[in-house]
Amino acid sequence: MKLFSRLFSVLLVIFFAAPLAGGEGKIAKANGINLWYETFGNQDDPALLLIMGGNCQGVLWPVEFCEQLAREGFYVIRYDHRDTGLSTCFNFAKNPYDLIDISKDAVGLLDFLDVKKTHLFGISMGALVAEVMAARFPDRVHTIAIMASTSDVRPMNLALSGKPSETSLVSSPSEHYLSWVEQFFQSGSTTVEEHLEQQVAIWHLLSGSVAPFDKGLYYSLFRESLSRLQRPDVQQNHFLASALSEDLVLEVPYQIQVPTLILQGSEDPVFRPDHGEALSKAIKGSKYLLVEGMGHVPNSSFDNFLIKQIKLHASAR
Repeated sequence: MKLFSRLFSVLLVIFFAAPLAGGEGKIAKANGINLWYETFGNQDDPALLLIMGGNCQGVLWPVEFCEQLAREGFYVIRYDHRDTGLSTCFNFAKNPYDLIDISKDAVGLLDFLDVKKTHLFGISMGALVAEVMAARFPDRVHTIAIMASTSDVRPMNLALSGKPSETSLVSSPSEHYLSWVEQFFQSGSTTVEEHLEQQVAIWHLLSGSVAPFDKGLYYSLFRESLSRLQRPDVQQNHFLASALSEDLVLEVPYQIQVPTLILQGSEDPVFRPDHGEALSKAIKGSKYLLVEGMGHVPNSSFDNFLIKQIKLHASAR
């Protein structure tokens, strides 16, 4: 909670300086809440649900990426998780939830769209959601492709809470990443432009130091994301949901039987390569790819590679 409480104070300043924007897309009634979503392509094509990471809005899947996937023959769906963007926000103290609840949101969205079965591509927390869906709702899932995932979130949760690490089979986030985040929250940005610069900088850090980084693209994406922020006080809720799901994350990989592709970035500072290796051992029959130069978050430099791998994996089921 240490780092997240500082983030809250930063977001309060930015929130009141940013107008709320509606953007494209529609609102679905799913799992008893409102979820913002947008689709690309032909509804008769195989569905592909894109699941973004924690505290990240669906608009961080670039339109160009979604349209390219649609041209490859997918009916692409991007959406805002609960407590992000234009979807329903919660008072976590009164209505706590975990990754199962977030997964049920995704299933509810599929119901709303009359999608019987889908391919999944999830990143970070979105990858964990994809794993839960594959394990608990296998009749709704063709395949899953997961990037920047893990079989154990405890080292990350402890580090982001400012607590000492405990014995685990996988590593904690890199010291460089934790140090940078600490500095980020202490910086006290007071304008929208300063905040945007910092958001893009941390996305760049999470992307790794090897691959080219399109600063202009992510500046635009985060500006849009900021304009859609409804309540800054919910920004820590996905972290709290992750903390309530530690046992679930440990158990779910062993229950997955749908075809699984694990994409692990060599430059991921949050879930380092040993996380991907451990996950590949836990998910029976999974395919594991260590991707040189890739980090923890989407980077447009890898769009063509990711699209190729998603398509190959989906077609091989």
